[in-house]
Formats: sequence, C-alpha cells, structure tokens
Amino acid sequence: MSEWISVEEAATKYGIEKEYIQLWADMQVIMSYFKDYRTVVNDQSLRGFLKIREKGISPEYVKVLEQLCISKSEVCSAYAFLLGARDKELEMYREAKSQRDALRGMWIELNERTRDLEIELELGRSGCYKCPLKKLCIGIKRIKLNWATKMQK
Repeated sequence: MSEWISVEEAATKYGIEKEYIQLWADMQVIMSYFKDYRTVVNDQSLRGFLKIREKGISPEYVKVLEQLCISKSEVCSAYAFLLGARDKELEMYREAKSQRDALRGMWIELNERTRDLEIELELGRSGCYKCPLKKLCIGIKRIKLNWATKMQK
C-alpha cells in the first residue's frame, strides 16, 4: 500500500525543494490531493517520477510543463474577465444607488410640499388664510404633524 505524505515531508525525505514537489503536483505528474489546507502527495508516485527524472528532462516533461503554463494562462484570462464583469456590476449598483437617492430626495420634497398644502387648506377652511400670523400657524402645524408622524412609527 502506498503512503501519502505532505509536500514538506517529501522535500525533507528526498532532499528536494518543496516548491518543485508542489509544481509537480500542480502539473499532475505525481498523484496528490489537498487535505487540511496542505497538499499531500503519493510517495510511490513521487519515487517513480524521480526515477524518470534521473534520466534527464524528457520531451514529455517539457510538454507537460508547457501545458501547465497554458492552463494557468487560461485561468488568469478567465479571472481577469470575471474581475471586469464584477467591476461593471459594481458600477451598475452605484448608478442604481445614486438614482434611488435622487428619487428619495424628490419624494421627501414632495411629501413636505403636500404637508404644507394640507396645512394651508386646513387654515383656509378655518378662515385663517387672511390672518397676518398665517406663516406662524403653518410652522406650528408642521411641527405638530411631524411630531404625530414620528409618534406613529
């Protein structure tokens, strides 16, 4: 039965830098998997690869290395595309927020105008529309309406 060891253990056991072992695992020339936030390699697979490697760098190894570079490049391109799409989405959210804020401001202003018109209508019905203290009455009624609205919430 083959043994599974961490990249660090394999580096110590065979006297090879752990970056090389990690590269071979990424290239999938040795069997490996990810466990507990660490890469674990198959010891038998690593020994077999090291025997092949003793003969020198083969064209197959170079081909696998080139394929790794191509796949990493494709991953980088896809990641750049996703980042661009995310930036566009964030910009759309910013624009929607600014439109919402503008509409909210307009709504609040219309609400205040409506309250003022309601107050003036009420004062007109009571005969206060000719009174010189009309502005003072409107201010008092506005305060009363705002207070009543806050108390309802």
